[in-house]
Amino acid sequence: MAKTITNEAVKAPYPKITDKRLEQIRFTMEDLKVDAVVITYLPNIRYLTNFSGSNAVIFITFEEIHFFTDDRYEEQIKTELFPLPNLNTYITREVWKYVKKKKVLKQATTLSFESDRVTYSDAVAIRNQLRPLKFKPAVNLVERFTVPKSPEEVDYIQKACDISLKTLDKVLKKVKPGVSEIDLAIDIAYVSRQLGSEGDPFDIIVTSGPRGAIVHGKPTDRIIKPGDLIIFDFGSKVNGFCSDMTRTVAVGKATKEQKSMYKMLVQAKDAAVTNVRPGMNGKTLDEYSRSIIKKGGFGNNFQHSLGHGIGLMAHEMPTITFRMNDQIVPEHAVIAIEPGVYFPDKFGMRVEDLVQVTRTGGKYITKAPNELVVV
Repeated sequence: MAKTITNEAVKAPYPKITDKRLEQIRFTMEDLKVDAVVITYLPNIRYLTNFSGSNAVIFITFEEIHFFTDDRYEEQIKTELFPLPNLNTYITREVWKYVKKKKVLKQATTLSFESDRVTYSDAVAIRNQLRPLKFKPAVNLVERFTVPKSPEEVDYIQKACDISLKTLDKVLKKVKPGVSEIDLAIDIAYVSRQLGSEGDPFDIIVTSGPRGAIVHGKPTDRIIKPGDLIIFDFGSKVNGFCSDMTRTVAVGKATKEQKSMYKMLVQAKDAAVTNVRPGMNGKTLDEYSRSIIKKGGFGNNFQHSLGHGIGLMAHEMPTITFRMNDQIVPEHAVIAIEPGVYFPDKFGMRVEDLVQVTRTGGKYITKAPNELVVV
């Protein structure tokens, strides 16, 4: 059994960019020669509708949007969904049967789906329930249109960045020999929630001493020692939108070599931020930073990508890397820039900030200091 909710109950304001995203999806439908698309990947659904729950499916036709969720969210969607034009909402736990029985897509003969988000077995099962609709796969059906962020979305990311910076300031006061990596990670999670974060957008990274050479190392019970370098890599969330910040901290003292390396990483980060432009290939942007690290003699110690997009997910398109040629950085994208160097059995260091891509270069969203912090 299903319930239909009238559009009058849907009141949430929405950013103007949503209309543009829907328009771009419908242009894609024309290119694909399909009558409708089905979207099941929850982050994409949230970008288009503002729905934050755990179960939903939307169908987009040239004239209408059909939103499905279950009875757990019947009250939530009355105020959470964007007031999209020609939006129809349904409460049911049997989406595919309802669509077929009620002929929701009666004017459609072809349907495109997110082939990079739906498993083959699921796609076959759905197709079998919606026959005689013809299915057509599409890659990046929605994601490429959500890379540019609206002013409202950037504001949420900015607030998440501010929470992370305040969190780091508080946690640094607890850094001393004798505490463990996991102690500090727990403090980050607790303090960021106190300051308003909705949760951790990814697993918190706290690595110290020789473990700093593990690029994405999980915090352990290793005890912090004098002379250690500690890598803190974590984020916060505001209205679903993520931040991502990395800073390296020296305990007691840092060597001249370490201070020089960190200064080099900051220069590499700034070079990318200064030179980024809308339409740039991510591989080209990566080279602005990587060339500085290579010139410093540490090219072999920097093997991971320079950065990535960020939004409702901590890692989104584009990927800023020397390994790919097809990652274009559009205007208004928010990207993370995170150069680092790693020395097995010794230490590692990384610095990471978020920036918004503008026509004149990158605009810093992270407001963290660039100096190597010594505690």
